[in-house]
Amino acid sequence: MRRRLASNSDLIFFVALVAGGLYVIRWPVRGFDVGASAALAGALFGGAALLLGNWINRYNESNAAQTELEQRRNKLKTLLAAELVDVAVGLIAAKRYVDAALVSLAAGATISGQEDMTWLMPPRPFGDHLDSTLLNLERPAIDALVTLRSNLTRTATAMADITRSGASLGWVRATGLSNGLGHNMNVLAAAFQHIAPNREFALEDKPPELAISILKRLAKPPEQ
Repeated sequence: MRRRLASNSDLIFFVALVAGGLYVIRWPVRGFDVGASAALAGALFGGAALLLGNWINRYNESNAAQTELEQRRNKLKTLLAAELVDVAVGLIAAKRYVDAALVSLAAGATISGQEDMTWLMPPRPFGDHLDSTLLNLERPAIDALVTLRSNLTRTATAMADITRSGASLGWVRATGLSNGLGHNMNVLAAAFQHIAPNREFALEDKPPELAISILKRLAKPPEQ
């Protein structure tokens, strides 16, 4: 409220000066002749015109700055949307692989040998060169992207640990990875909601579908 009043102070004083000028014309100041009252009213109107001009200039500058910010946001969101689709494709591939392993384990199969998870690690979106640019976005969008990056980092670390351990992908590890990937996909869907809610892409030979719908559907645990 205070900021709004401060930004419109020129307009408020403009109205006050105009009202004062009209008052002086209608009810001249006692002891002033007609000429002095007219001069005083003219001075008040002149000050009012100056204040109105200042307010109009500041209003136009604010509108221009807001328009420029919206243009930067739209360009940034277009770039981010493409990167988020890349992340979505990577997460879906990893989730399918891990879920297939879970289904096999549930059926009594044994997965032996060292599991190399490096090829399934989700890509890290919006590299460091965009970190400061992200501040042009709205706060909820920034929070969603930061949360996404944090979750992807944790998942990539878990995959790297499995690869380094030289162990096979057992039930516990596979379940943890599947849950983590599903959570990441839901977080990614939230990011799409802020960045590109209408973005679509196609899986294999299926018709294009909203990225949010695909991610939420495939984030669910596998049927066993």
